[in-house]
Amino acid sequence: MEEIVYDFWRLVWQEHASCIVMLTKTFDFIRVMCVQYWPASMTKSETYGDITIRVTQEEELANFRIRTIHISRNFGPDKPVEERVLLQFHYTEWYSHSCPFSNAILEFRRRVRAVAKHHVESGDGPVIVHCNDGGGRSGVYLAIDANLELMEEEDGFDVFGYLKKLRQSRKGLIETIDQYKFVYDTLEEFVVCGNSWFPVSELSQRLRAKSVKNPITKQNEYQREYAQICKQTPRFTIGDCAGGHRGDNRAKNRDVLIIPPDNFRPYLTSFQGNSFTDYINAVFVDGYTKPREYIVTEWPLKNTVGEFWSLVYDYECSAVVVLCVPDVGMQNTFPTFWPEGRPGHSKKYGPVFTIDHISHQHYSNIKSWIFRINKKIVSLTELMAGVKAPPRTVQLYQLMCWPLGHKVPTSTNSLVELMNMVERWRQRTDYGPVAVVSP
Repeated sequence: MEEIVYDFWRLVWQEHASCIVMLTKTFDFIRVMCVQYWPASMTKSETYGDITIRVTQEEELANFRIRTIHISRNFGPDKPVEERVLLQFHYTEWYSHSCPFSNAILEFRRRVRAVAKHHVESGDGPVIVHCNDGGGRSGVYLAIDANLELMEEEDGFDVFGYLKKLRQSRKGLIETIDQYKFVYDTLEEFVVCGNSWFPVSELSQRLRAKSVKNPITKQNEYQREYAQICKQTPRFTIGDCAGGHRGDNRAKNRDVLIIPPDNFRPYLTSFQGNSFTDYINAVFVDGYTKPREYIVTEWPLKNTVGEFWSLVYDYECSAVVVLCVPDVGMQNTFPTFWPEGRPGHSKKYGPVFTIDHISHQHYSNIKSWIFRINKKIVSLTELMAGVKAPPRTVQLYQLMCWPLGHKVPTSTNSLVELMNMVERWRQRTDYGPVAVVSP
């Protein structure tokens, strides 16, 4: 609440807080979850009573942000202004009535712990943890953090006992069975997977170690880790993937066993006619610094090419990366979904989208094209409302050294160069998501 923001900062100051852990968005859909108690930009400051707040640095990651906050307090005209610096860790991908990814929370906690133990400027005071109501999410984080500490000290867990202790201090810490189970799931993931983070300087050493086979299991570390990842991968039910299993969408999938869960798939918004739906076989994937930085999809079928270009247009993809080269004669199975030939050539895909070939550049293992996507408004409602559909530009890259059926590309240097080319293009186009296409 706005009226207690000053009290919050007084608490931070009084307790010499080492950092702030925020486990909620400021807005979740249309609901205000938490008042923004820090300045909206690094060029501004906010004053609450005798306390002035400035954000001097912000690091954005896929699931959370780390802000460096400068606090100054004026105790009166005859006294010097006191100043302090602390970090705020803001977890941004924890939606209402859900639990986040365990590995993301563990990485978040690792970052917080590093500061809580070593942040000298703040005097190593307590960590202030809050969510929207100081209840469920805060309890989840505290239970995970405390039990991981207990594991390090005594090689054991006591989730039940710690929660009983928590609730003696504050009612509602961990509010649901799902949250309680999530604590156990996260602890299990930490025990099974361990701390997978390591510095770049150790990469060569790690690669050598991972290649050595265990004499008992006859597996090297690559095989063991991959098997563990497969075990940790959640199993989705037909209900989780209901959109792709609908009768009018089943023919839009290459494999009915590979269907995107509804919670993670993009929904198409361009109207292409009454026979079209909002479905495409694709999922959002987080990058390291941005959520939903990639959209991974399959090579379009003949009957889904229009949906593919709707995906690129609707989500303003800056680039399309095609990671395979179908064999000659496989046009029926893997139809070309972009216009080839000379610049200036155009081709229509579906009833709405026309793709103009603007330019192209071809290298030894990488081909690239720049296309303009033109959308025709066919919805009567949109026409009457005067809705405009501005053309959009996208660059498509195809890696030519990854033949269909090969597990890995034949040139790792070309793959790295492709990544660099995509990054340079995105820097010019406001970092829209990248659509990644594979068979």
